[in-house]
Parts: sequence; C-alpha cells; structure tokens
Amino acid sequence: MFGTVTKYFREKGYGFIRGEDGKSYFIHNSNLDDEYIESGYYVFFRPFVNDRSDYNAGDITVIDAPERNRQHGKSNK
Repeated sequence: MFGTVTKYFREKGYGFIRGEDGKSYFIHNSNLDDEYIESGYYVFFRPFVNDRSDYNAGDITVIDAPERNRQHGKSNK
C-alpha cells in the first residue's frame, strides 16, 4: 500500500503514515529496515496487525522525499 508519512518523531522512534485507504498506520523504527523517513515522505509499506493495533506499517520503502525535489533550498518547478 502507498501512503504519506504524516508525523515521525525520530527521538521517540515512532510515527504515522496516512495510507491510500485514509487510515492512519503506526510506524515503529524497528520496522524501517534502515530506511530514513521524515514527515511528508511518500512511501510504500506493508500493513499488518499485531496484538496492540490493527493498523501497523512494516517493510517501508521511500518512493519520494520532498528534499529530493529541492535544489539549493528552492523547489524545482
């Protein structure tokens, strides 16, 4: 499933992705597989259920990152 990282608290090690289905999925840094993410990143992820929540994200891959589209602090158009 595709989605956008809505919040990611690096110091706390967790955050949330808004999936293409409109639901909010929990991200834990143990499920990032060394992928670097920030708020606003467009990602592909695998939804899964655990004993704490029905909406979790794993196997996260960054598809697009806002700063990849910027050059010298300005957005490319």
